[in-house]
Amino acid sequence: MSPTIEKSVQVISPVCPKRMHDGVPILVPEMENVWENKVVLNPAAVLIESGDELTALFSSWRLNTGQQSQLNDAGGACVLIYRAQGETLEKRTSGERMQSPSFLGLAILTPDLKLVHRLNSPILKPDSPWHNLGVEDPRCTKVGDTYYLYYTGNASENLSGKKPGQAAQTQTRICLATTSDFISWDQHGPVAGDINSVANKNAALFPDPVNSSWLLFHRPMSGPGAMAIHTASAGDPAGPWESTGVFMESLDYPEMRRSWIGAGAPPVPTGDGRFVMIYHQGHYLRLDGTRLYTLAAALIDFRLIDPVQGRIEPLMIPTGAIERVGDLQLGVNNVLFTCGNYLWGDDLIVPYAAADSRIFGAKINFVRLIEALDTTISN
Repeated sequence: MSPTIEKSVQVISPVCPKRMHDGVPILVPEMENVWENKVVLNPAAVLIESGDELTALFSSWRLNTGQQSQLNDAGGACVLIYRAQGETLEKRTSGERMQSPSFLGLAILTPDLKLVHRLNSPILKPDSPWHNLGVEDPRCTKVGDTYYLYYTGNASENLSGKKPGQAAQTQTRICLATTSDFISWDQHGPVAGDINSVANKNAALFPDPVNSSWLLFHRPMSGPGAMAIHTASAGDPAGPWESTGVFMESLDYPEMRRSWIGAGAPPVPTGDGRFVMIYHQGHYLRLDGTRLYTLAAALIDFRLIDPVQGRIEPLMIPTGAIERVGDLQLGVNNVLFTCGNYLWGDDLIVPYAAADSRIFGAKINFVRLIEALDTTISN
């Protein structure tokens, strides 16, 4: 982290997340797979505890008996759906170098984030019209027997009616895919509703209806209230989604030229009608324009007029060169980012990416986190 960032950011969090496995990454690029040999980042995470569902999934995942025993002994599995990129590509005609698109990969870990199995092929490729330029930043929520994967799809507008030869523009939209086994996917494309009327991303589906409606966090990149967390509602977890406006904006930071926030993982129920949300903060520092992403936490209660009951900013910042410095081609320095979390024992487990290059794990005592959020004042 640059001296400018260290001078500008002070961690005053009343709770201290613990980096798991002594701060060693839980997933790194796989050199033998061209689609993920540069960076892995921004993971969704789903916990499946030992039982009939997990046993049925062993066959779909093609786990051997040793791997099955490892997960059963651990009490369950963490299904990690992560974004990955490989080497930059070269156009054969012009020799121009172009960035490799993002894929989504799948890894199976124990609940305490020890790697058990990793697929060599991506589960979602940038080969559909609505995400031909990249499949990014998945977030996964289980509803009934179905897993809903909301993700960012980047696509060329030329594939949706632009005239030949006209300069291509990029569409950034919220897309949906569903599955029951994480191997076979139904791709639904961009979701219906007004949330895709502008460039949009950071979609996270609540695990349960709120006031009889399904809720989705999202972050429009333009228009009223841009670069803040918005909510959308629907009668079905697949939409169509109607935006209900700004839910939470960034706090003011005098040392920052610009700050914004976006949803991280799907919110976690506390058991008393409230939710905890881990989200990201983005900043441009006023002194030199350096970019910084940190993780933050909020306590949400929709029974209140102002549902944001408390927030901690920041909760975690990049620490050490392994978190601060990314891949020279594709990484972004000084970034923490998450798209998934789950409860395991007393802890909230948070797989997160650092420097857009590798994936780590952290854990936070859930009761202490709630107590700390209860003592903060939303402003």
